[in-house]
Amino acid sequence: MIEDLFSMSGKVCLVTGGSTGLGSYMAQGFLEAGAARVYITARSADRLEAKAKELSEVTGGECIPIVGDLSALEGVEALSAALREKESYIDVLVNNAGLGTGGPFSLMSAHDWDRTMDINLRAPLFLTQALLDMLKSRATVEAPSSVIFISSVAASEIYAHVMAYSTSKKAVEHLTPQLALSLADDHVRVNAIAPGRFYSEMTRGAWEDPEAESFKAELQRIPAHRYGDMQDIAGVAVMLCSRAGAYFTGEVLNLDGGHRLRR
Repeated sequence: MIEDLFSMSGKVCLVTGGSTGLGSYMAQGFLEAGAARVYITARSADRLEAKAKELSEVTGGECIPIVGDLSALEGVEALSAALREKESYIDVLVNNAGLGTGGPFSLMSAHDWDRTMDINLRAPLFLTQALLDMLKSRATVEAPSSVIFISSVAASEIYAHVMAYSTSKKAVEHLTPQLALSLADDHVRVNAIAPGRFYSEMTRGAWEDPEAESFKAELQRIPAHRYGDMQDIAGVAVMLCSRAGAYFTGEVLNLDGGHRLRR
């Protein structure tokens, strides 16, 4: 029963921002759980194609790259069109592509604010809209489709130096239950994952020197005393997109090793 509960057998998935970090971790998890095909997107063709080849070889599954830039709606439309050339439906959409921005308020520009909101909030919303018919295509009460948004612990904390980023992620968390209710009759579930500290490109500056005192001190502040890894995020993503999580919708799952408890 357990294998069936967490099986992704036959599912077609799209993971944006899938060439590195959390996106690649989730893509690998889907493939290892038996997904038929996992499409990953990113702006850098070389890195994307290398990751798709690596994941296909490591998992024995089919990982397919689609180069795309989601910073503008034209990129959202182009990605939708490219996917439609290959598939008539998808079962899973993971809106993972994002932009981390920060700095003092006095130096924040309207361009940085808009760019953060466009990539972190507008793009995932309208990509979901653009692919809605593909998500609905074979979704049923017994086998609903799944949309995952990626938020952050920053959504629930006050950080003066990441104002645009944290606001965009808070908006994602507010959007999640609204969209879940909107799409419920279409048998499309919508949930969000709010990661804490993970080994990713966004946090590389903090963890690339494991002997640094600042890194050791940070581990002590996290109740789990470690960063999250591939299995942590992949496990939750697979659960949300398989039968095991089919009764979840409109939820934000805090995946932070207890980070928020310290706050």
